[in-house]
Amino acid sequence: MGIEGFTFKKPNSAKTMSKVAFTLAEVLITLGIIGVVAAMTLPTVISKYRANVTMTKLQKFLSTMQQAQLRSIVDNGEVDGWDWVPDGGESNNEIVLAWFNKYWAPYIKKFKIIDRKIIKDNEQVDGGITFILGDGTVANMSNFSGGYLHVRYYTNYKTFIDNKAVDGKDSFLFGFGLNEHTKNDKCLMRFDAYACDKYDENVLKNNSWGGCYPEQTANGHPYCTRLLQINGWKVPDDYPYKF
Repeated sequence: MGIEGFTFKKPNSAKTMSKVAFTLAEVLITLGIIGVVAAMTLPTVISKYRANVTMTKLQKFLSTMQQAQLRSIVDNGEVDGWDWVPDGGESNNEIVLAWFNKYWAPYIKKFKIIDRKIIKDNEQVDGGITFILGDGTVANMSNFSGGYLHVRYYTNYKTFIDNKAVDGKDSFLFGFGLNEHTKNDKCLMRFDAYACDKYDENVLKNNSWGGCYPEQTANGHPYCTRLLQINGWKVPDDYPYKF
């Protein structure tokens, strides 16, 4: 049957299918290419995801502690009036715990305290007060004497328990204090990233005392936290650790 000069013909289905079908070899080659691309890109995608999760945890912890400090100041006055242990004074877990219970515990939600012990020179000694937060991350308060409180934050509970945490990867240093150094920069009197008074990226990366680079220093890599902070809590392209 024709319509205005046009004739419709039934297509040859066998010929049509033969033109659009893929051979088994073509399918296998395509899947192989997809597999190679996935193998090359997936580790990068996973690393970026883990880095983003870590940066989110760091920001949340910092915000939680800064807000707790502000509420504590309302009740207990400015930090220069808090019960600081003088330089050279005794600082053990009992003293740190009493200080924590007075100035911090009432202002932090959902945490569990661990009286931490560590092995030093083949002896068991106080390792500071450790508190596990509601999201499963861990913070440790130690080195209380000398007018500065070091707070090490662990984003991975397992590496903390297994004592395999790596500075700048799943262990980060924060703190605040009241000593001769804090007089020069008030940021040191509020809870913040360790070395919050340093703004030189080159110093934070390469300082031999605690710079953020792969080789081990005598003090670990305490400047990594500050390096990430001045970078807007984004991991720099040349950051020495992969997440």
